[in-house]
Amino acid sequence: MKKTLSYRLFRLGGIPRKLRPLLEAEGLRVADEGLSGRLVMGRVRGPGRRHYGRVEGFSGFLVVTGKRVMAYSYAKRQINIGLDDPRLAEIYVRLTSPEWLAISFEASTFREGWSGVMEFRFRTDKAPRFHEVLVAAGASQGRAPSA
Repeated sequence: MKKTLSYRLFRLGGIPRKLRPLLEAEGLRVADEGLSGRLVMGRVRGPGRRHYGRVEGFSGFLVVTGKRVMAYSYAKRQINIGLDDPRLAEIYVRLTSPEWLAISFEASTFREGWSGVMEFRFRTDKAPRFHEVLVAAGASQGRAPSA
């Protein structure tokens, strides 16, 4: 899969050099960087924020190790949850096509004072593998239910 332009030019959306040894020590199951993606927020509310039908594009990475699931958009951590965390069952994964993986969840599960469904869509040729590994780790299949 072709990497984003911002990744090819500036390594935006790449795994940080300081983080890579930690992730490798945890045992990489599947990883991809320089992914193009979209953050879709429908009726998401947080302290001082309201998003209705907002869609943002990003360049990022997605990693599943023997201990955690981690996703960044640009240089901002969006998902970082241990595979032993019971909230993993509240993360929903689905394949929208063979090269698009969607990860959705209710914002209040991970951010106090927030509500609404957030969905990250990653374009990667490893989407079926990510889906397989995440479901085996305990993630739910489908789309997060809206309140």
